[in-house]
Amino acid sequence: MTLLPHAIPLINDPQVVHALAARWRRTRTLLILSAGVLPVAIGIVCIVLAGMTSAGQRIMPWWSAIPAVAAAACAWALLSWLRRNGLSDPHSWLPATTLMTGAQLVLGVLPGSGIALRLSPGAAVAVKALCAAGVLGAGSASWLARLARRSLLGAPVLELGSTAFPLVLDGHGARVVIGTDRVDWTTRSGGRLDLGVAFARILRVTTESNALVLHTASGAWRVPVSDPATAQALLRRRLAWWEELNTAAEERERRHYLELVRLLAAVSGEATRGGVTVTVDSNGLTTGVSFGPEVRRLDPDLLAAQLMACVQVARADARRQVQDLVLDHASPKASH
Repeated sequence: MTLLPHAIPLINDPQVVHALAARWRRTRTLLILSAGVLPVAIGIVCIVLAGMTSAGQRIMPWWSAIPAVAAAACAWALLSWLRRNGLSDPHSWLPATTLMTGAQLVLGVLPGSGIALRLSPGAAVAVKALCAAGVLGAGSASWLARLARRSLLGAPVLELGSTAFPLVLDGHGARVVIGTDRVDWTTRSGGRLDLGVAFARILRVTTESNALVLHTASGAWRVPVSDPATAQALLRRRLAWWEELNTAAEERERRHYLELVRLLAAVSGEATRGGVTVTVDSNGLTTGVSFGPEVRRLDPDLLAAQLMACVQVARADARRQVQDLVLDHASPKASH
């Protein structure tokens, strides 16, 4: 099983994948070390500490294994989170790694060391060495997670604008975050001020001296940046990527709607009773009525009653088919 994908995730453009391949290879290696190898190593340290508690005893106390189980659970949780959701947000790698490896120390290494020292005082040197190894592993994991983020997003290149990764630009007392559908910035000159503009409101992007200018229908926003040209290129690339996503989503929605209309037009409810057969369309309008030879013996009032009953049953059948179609088509739409 591959711990992390070999190709950079969440990107459909082959040119972007190729341009960022070298960055992703370095980032992937650092992530495997920080979120996989080192947390697992800390878990192994806790298992060894738990094993040391049985030295000189016939039976190892069951509660001495709790720190090892807690450390292993933290390692599993970190790697599982990274594989499922964490790859899309590089800025969360350091906090998540620090949190989970810190939990391994608090719940696993330190209690495990204390238990081992209490039950096996003769192995104090080995216990202290293992405890130091656990602390060193946790610190190294956080450091490597920080390097992984810098390896991928440090010195932003134009191709990063065509990804879903948040891009952070710092400079001139401001912090700018280019997200997937908006740009936010925080200024600290004259007091902290948090501002943001959705991509849908941006009409055009220009530059000034040490600033990026976002033109909207309600006015222009001046965003302080250290490198306006690079920031403009990244934002324009991200805007183009966002527009492509919206266009693709609209096209999928249009095809989805046309397919539903076609299927609804083909809906036909049918009911038969006492030689009377009625068919209706998706709107409940009668499209056909046929009579078998047995209706010749029916009283006109009874025939009319059977005809109306067939119409009601056929409409119920058509209504059920329409409901099933709408629900079936709503499920794929919800998953997009």
